[in-house]
Amino acid sequence: MQRSLVEVYALTVCFVTLVCFVIALGVGIYDFIQIGNPEFSLSSSTYDRHQSNGAFSRHWPKDKPLPADEELTKLREESYRAALRSEKRTGVQSLVRVGIILLIDIVVFAIHWRMGKRARSMPEVG
Repeated sequence: MQRSLVEVYALTVCFVTLVCFVIALGVGIYDFIQIGNPEFSLSSSTYDRHQSNGAFSRHWPKDKPLPADEELTKLREESYRAALRSEKRTGVQSLVRVGIILLIDIVVFAIHWRMGKRARSMPEVG
C-alpha cells in the first residue's frame, strides 16, 4: 500500500504533536506539584538558606548590620514565605503556558489527523 505525500506529511505532523503533548503533559504534572507543594520544588540553595538563622545570615548584605536574633528569625520566615509564594506563582505561570501549548497541539493534531484520513480515503492516481 503506497502512501501519498499528503498522508505522510499529515501523519508526521500528528506524530510530532503527540511527542509535544507528552512532553507538555510531563511539565504540567510537575507544575501541579510545584503549585501544590512549592517547598518540594524550591531550589536547594533557597531552601537551605531559610533553614536556620545562621544560614540566612551568611547571605546577609555585608554593608548592613545584622539584626537581633528575633528580628532575623522574623525576616527569615518572611523571606521563606515570599520564596514559596514566588515558587507557586512560577508554577501557575508555567501551567498556563502548558495549557496554551496543549490547546495549540490539539488543534494542530485534529486538523492533520483529518487531513491524513482524507488523503488515505482518496483513490490512488496512476
